Amino acid sequence: MLFDQVFDKPKWRGADEFPSSDEWKREIDKWLQYIQRKGQLARYKPRLNDSKTRRDEALAEISSAYFLEEKLGHEVLRWEEKTVGDRDVDFVAKVSSWEVFCEVKSPGWEGELDPQERLGGRKALPKYINAEARFIGPWQSIRHAIAKSYPKFLDNQKNLVIMRDDLFVGPLDARGNLEIALLEEHGIYGEEKGYFADKRFERVGGFLALDVRLVVTKGFEYRHQFVPNRFASVPFVLS
Repeated sequence: MLFDQVFDKPKWRGADEFPSSDEWKREIDKWLQYIQRKGQLARYKPRLNDSKTRRDEALAEISSAYFLEEKLGHEVLRWEEKTVGDRDVDFVAKVSSWEVFCEVKSPGWEGELDPQERLGGRKALPKYINAEARFIGPWQSIRHAIAKSYPKFLDNQKNLVIMRDDLFVGPLDARGNLEIALLEEHGIYGEEKGYFADKRFERVGGFLALDVRLVVTKGFEYRHQFVPNRFASVPFVLS
């Protein structure tokens, strides 16, 4: 299996239970075979064997590209495409007859911990702890992903922010959070309007939330939701 060849004495070993099951191992192997076919495996291998954070960032990029091409039929044309200055986006995909510049963000649950939890060692514990309660606001992570991606985008291109998260509760699990993050028009949340409610983020053509999960009796589900920016300078639709 390619999985065993790629993950050779990784630095992250013991940091978590990755890949957690044989089913996940086989699914991730499909992603690795995909980037091998695309000629990108050697470039990704150092990150995949680095820290847990860098591993997860790399897998988020790989699985997002895999989803667009293998599940939706949008071919990935180029990788690490230069844009503004020395910045680049993760890859460029062909959507219909257009080129869409894609940047993937992968916020993790560790970033949702408060300072006291970090100092108390919560980060070293499992993601979910029985009976642990906390405030959940994935709309903040959505906005942060867009704000971090924005400086990379050119004015005259179709640009897409993809979020493949590992939050306590993701955008597709918390009803209304995509609307709050992107479309809310009154500035109720975070004292600012949704990021697609005006022209502040007009270089972003849309936002794609992607979640991959293993469902008993069904296998793997690639849940996703695309939200277009009606104020985009170069709009497009992803289907």
